[in-house]
Amino acid sequence: MAVWVWLLLAGALAIIETMTANLLFASLAISAAAAMVTALAGGGFLAQGIAFAVSSLITLAILRPIALKEIDRRTPHTATNAEALLGASAKARTAVNEDSGEIDLRGEVWSARSHNGAIAAGERVTVSAIDGAIAIVSKENTP
Repeated sequence: MAVWVWLLLAGALAIIETMTANLLFASLAISAAAAMVTALAGGGFLAQGIAFAVSSLITLAILRPIALKEIDRRTPHTATNAEALLGASAKARTAVNEDSGEIDLRGEVWSARSHNGAIAAGERVTVSAIDGAIAIVSKENTP
């Protein structure tokens, strides 16, 4: 009976891991499988609990950090959200000064403020920061 309980627990933890993808539940699923193997070998409830606890400590303290580092190393780091807009080129829709203005940024109209002086409508600007929903821009250096 205990074998089935550990098998169901390992399966449930593996399914939860597919929804969270942080390797916590995968570590616990491996530990439940270790307890299941102990039950299959004839170990009692105490032995199964010890197998679960020891393998949990090993997988959470040693294997999980190693796996997370490897995943991070293999994952390309791509700028997203506001970070992806930094350095982007845009066109001033209206005059932009330290208080107000609008720019066309990647097909969208953004409120903007100038980082350094007034910028005339139609000039090219570069996004240097994002402050909430306002792009902080400076005049683009054109050769």
